[in-house]
Amino acid sequence: MKTILTILITLLFTISASGGEITKNQKLHHSVTENGTIQVRLITEYVKDGNVIKKDYGKPMTPSKIPTDEEGNIIPQVDSEGNPVVLTNVNGYNLTGWDDESKDIVTAITDPTAQEAFTAEKQTPTGVGIEEIVTYDRTVDDLGRISVRKITRIFDNGKQVSKKFHRSWIMPGQDTSKADVMSKEVAKKLHTQAVKDAYTAKMTELSAENTPVVIEK
Repeated sequence: MKTILTILITLLFTISASGGEITKNQKLHHSVTENGTIQVRLITEYVKDGNVIKKDYGKPMTPSKIPTDEEGNIIPQVDSEGNPVVLTNVNGYNLTGWDDESKDIVTAITDPTAQEAFTAEKQTPTGVGIEEIVTYDRTVDDLGRISVRKITRIFDNGKQVSKKFHRSWIMPGQDTSKADVMSKEVAKKLHTQAVKDAYTAKMTELSAENTPVVIEK
């Protein structure tokens, strides 16, 4: 499987075609699932005359855990020639070759304190009676905006009888006190002052141009 690093090398590639220029743009789509794990997809857009004529989504990729022995010690890795392999260890996950945003997200969601709070918050159906179970998943766009999808399921003796979605957003600099645990941790890590400033500048630019702010779902 290609690593994220290999994928990044292919970004912003332009090709020519009859009848006009088609631009091939590639970017990484980051998300955090209901189970609190990161997923990264490569999105490829083909743009002609300012319009996206085709968009492809790659398969979701998730970093693997670094192998350890029974005592929790990291098992040294070697390449095909027997040379030691240096791994990028982010809280027990191998992020070698992954992009910086992936590393930041994994750092946030695997923090022991965040994991403890996430476990306490997480709801699991017991299979007895009528139960309402709420979970969340999240995606991050190019401006650092976090799309939070609240998923509400109703179970009747373990059988799902209803499933509804509600989407909200956490903008850079926005208060996160009422957000779910993982969304809060991701925002805390990603919404640096630089990201907040860049987001504010972009909104100001779009406002001056009277350009609608497009939020991808």
